[in-house]
Amino acid sequence: MSSGAHIGAAFALGFALGAAPGPVQLLLLTETAKRGFSGGLRVMIGANGMLLGVMVALAFGFSSLAPSEGVLRGLRLVGGAFLIYLAADELRHLRREAAGQTRPKDDASGMGPTTRGIVSVILNPGAWIFFATTASAVIAEATADAGRDAALTAAVAVTVGVSLSDFMFTLLGSGGRNLFGERGLRWIRGGLSLGLAAIGLAFVWQGV
Repeated sequence: MSSGAHIGAAFALGFALGAAPGPVQLLLLTETAKRGFSGGLRVMIGANGMLLGVMVALAFGFSSLAPSEGVLRGLRLVGGAFLIYLAADELRHLRREAAGQTRPKDDASGMGPTTRGIVSVILNPGAWIFFATTASAVIAEATADAGRDAALTAAVAVTVGVSLSDFMFTLLGSGGRNLFGERGLRWIRGGLSLGLAAIGLAFVWQGV
């Protein structure tokens, strides 16, 4: 396979990954609805920066490493608990907003969108399964066919593909305020928070 083919396949893989509904996508929509376009962009920077770091590590020879079942179980438990925490924090925040006790952009948890984006990747067991399987296979094939430079290019292409999908989610969320109004956005944020909680509960159930 040519270098260009590797880049195209890696980009398509990243775009498909970013378009698949998951914790990062729900977090993007939630933060964008709460903080506007900049909130979603900051989540993107954190999540995609973390993704790029792992992909580059794979390109430098870590593609043969795979997390054990025990590690994945721990990630499911901790990652699920983190998503439930984010959902509960957002629902508590929404209740305070509705009562006029806080402004929409206040964040009582002290964890900003960029940090949330980073942690949502670190504690996402699905992400590590992706890194250990599909992503590792793409990187290993690029390395075998065209060397490390091709593997690094493929790592960047995956990240660009994911970023493009995430950017589309951010644009979608940023138009919600004009379309639905503040009250409508609170309902949407509540629904997204329940979605995060559901994913978190599913992770915890799998870990147990």
